[in-house]
Amino acid sequence: MTAPVLQHVALSVRDIDASADWYARLFDLTLVAEFDEPAPMKVFMTPDRQAIDLRQDPDVDSAPFDQKHVGLDHLAFVVQDRAELDAWDEKLATHQVDRSPIEESPFGWHLNFRDPDGIPLEFYLPAAG
Repeated sequence: MTAPVLQHVALSVRDIDASADWYARLFDLTLVAEFDEPAPMKVFMTPDRQAIDLRQDPDVDSAPFDQKHVGLDHLAFVVQDRAELDAWDEKLATHQVDRSPIEESPFGWHLNFRDPDGIPLEFYLPAAG
């Protein structure tokens, strides 16, 4: 049996329209479904059939995201090479997204940023080998 492949991530957001606009513009996502019940939700799809679901629960805690709580720490997107990582850095700058500089670690290179709700996101280039 092989390890399962991540097909989608569902994120709880404070303002579904603002978050939907941000994610769609930044990642060039296609809106494939919208629901109002049990809570507003928008489902976006990448060209390789991975989904990002945004949900605005009516009882959502309006405090910004805090990765110190049990649950999600951050979400990382793998890139294929340094040119792609640099291109994402430029795109984040174009969209005026606050971000870290590209940082090297023993694991590879990382470009960190946050979505409108403060959810930590990362573009990651694994080290060779």
